[in-house]
Amino acid sequence: MTDNHSELLESFKAISAVLERHGVTYYGVYGTAIGAVRHNGFIPWDDDLDIGIFAKDLDLVSKILKEELDPDKFYYHQPSADSHPHVIYKGPDFEERLKNRSVSFIDIFIFLDYPDSKIRRALSYPFTGFELLSHKIIEETNSNMIKGLFYKVLNISRKTIRLFSQPDTKRVCLRDPKVSKNSWERADFGTPIIHKFEDTTIPLPCNYHKYLTEFYGDYMTPPPEDQRAGATGYPYNLLQDYLEDQRGDVKHHRISNEDLPY
Repeated sequence: MTDNHSELLESFKAISAVLERHGVTYYGVYGTAIGAVRHNGFIPWDDDLDIGIFAKDLDLVSKILKEELDPDKFYYHQPSADSHPHVIYKGPDFEERLKNRSVSFIDIFIFLDYPDSKIRRALSYPFTGFELLSHKIIEETNSNMIKGLFYKVLNISRKTIRLFSQPDTKRVCLRDPKVSKNSWERADFGTPIIHKFEDTTIPLPCNYHKYLTEFYGDYMTPPPEDQRAGATGYPYNLLQDYLEDQRGDVKHHRISNEDLPY
């Protein structure tokens, strides 16, 4: 197991203890689910860990992870400009690793209602693009004026998506440029199945085979060696949000239930 995997596993155990203590349903998703099923742990070349929660639980999850995770070991990143929160492992030289974009982190993806109506999906889809574009620009620009402009675009986009949303839909999705591919039947999640993961266990969607097959195809066959790579994403605006939290000088709204579809 790599040092990164050890940090991720320690983070996961701490998160799962808090979520289970409060009865929050969560699942291992994406590459983490593949790792559990195919390797009984991490995919050897993976470098992050992914869990998913339902949108209705976001505010509760933010509250309890902020309050109950050891602040000397973990930083709960409730982002100002990202689609989901993260738990960041605080190791040696933490702030330097933040600057170098080399910290170990767990993605906490949010399952959103995916409108049953094709018209509602079509109307909201462009604003999903505006929201995701805003994340990227806020992360990459050094101009406070441009950041401020795209925080406004982000806010308008989220409100518009919420306007076109529907509650209790048949499918759930994650906010992504390919939203339709990142959508699955709600019933395929259901009561989690507990699966071995390294020296602990992880809950998986009740129909994880269908979920993984729809997204990856033959997920049980590892890719060729020259195509084995870890995650390509990194938490948007992480360093800026962390520094603001440390100063107690939060300038921008952090993601919460009011930003999500009903």
